[in-house]
Amino acid sequence: MKFDTISFGSAVLDVFLTSSDIKVIRSTEFFTNKAIAVPYGTKSEVERLVICSGGGGTNTAVGFSRLGLKAAVVARSGWDFAGKIIRQEIKKEGVDDQFLVQIEGEETDYSTILVSPDGDRTILVYRGGTRLDKKIIDFKKLNAFWFYLSSLEGNLALIEELTSYAKKNSIKMAVNPGRKELEQKKKFLKIAQDFDILILNREEAAKLLGVTIVDDKVFDKACLTLPKVMVVTTEGSKGAHVCVPQKGKLITDGFKMKVVEVTGAGDGFGAGLIAGLAKGWDLEKALKLGVSNGAAAVTQFGAKAGLIREKEIDFWLNKKLNYHWEKG
Repeated sequence: MKFDTISFGSAVLDVFLTSSDIKVIRSTEFFTNKAIAVPYGTKSEVERLVICSGGGGTNTAVGFSRLGLKAAVVARSGWDFAGKIIRQEIKKEGVDDQFLVQIEGEETDYSTILVSPDGDRTILVYRGGTRLDKKIIDFKKLNAFWFYLSSLEGNLALIEELTSYAKKNSIKMAVNPGRKELEQKKKFLKIAQDFDILILNREEAAKLLGVTIVDDKVFDKACLTLPKVMVVTTEGSKGAHVCVPQKGKLITDGFKMKVVEVTGAGDGFGAGLIAGLAKGWDLEKALKLGVSNGAAAVTQFGAKAGLIREKEIDFWLNKKLNYHWEKG
């Protein structure tokens, strides 16, 4: 079977918590210069609790499926209650689960997400030892038009293997790395030369480039670092920059939405962008679907709940969104 997209990444059980006691404070102890704070030594009331599946692998796979693509996910979870919930949810969404590996005795990854009053969040992640590994993947069955890689928990050897396999089999490669990949900057950039598309948010781009998050040149520097790769840098509601080799930069605004919670916005953007390209759309239209899907994701709790469905595509594409090209 040939899929439109195969997503690679984590499968996580997410627990979202909101509380009026959660505050955002300034702190130079963290590279973001901000921190989440709750009263120490007391009991705080939780006003909302949401439990659902998450993780870049399952989030993007569901995003692709909702947009009408034949999608599969390669991920690993435990044979526990959390793993069972994840499988049930992705099957319900029409995602092929044949590559979701559950191993007896392993624990599924788990995240507690503290949502601040402005909808931003801090994520506490427990890694249950279910990192994707080459030995549990049947490469002969990986037949698709696109591979989409979210964080593989720093497993650059697997990223390199998948990139090589994709290149040999004429499969397009889009990658949205995580912190552990970006910490291995030199080796990651070497592998990234063979990506078709690299997707980063502003924070990730700054980390990869070794600059501050407020550097005005972060977008231009990201383009110059990988001149043969389409580099996409997002900045939430402010929009996105796309560097297209030998053509220039496509810059788009974002949609201003009432933010409920931002987890999954990046996965939504990536799924929308690549879904549009997989459908054969031009870059401007595909980028608008990406921006739309990322915006829709922040309107509900959970990384998947707000993702656009195929019947909703025209509604979003008919919204006005400004964009322009710059020579580069």
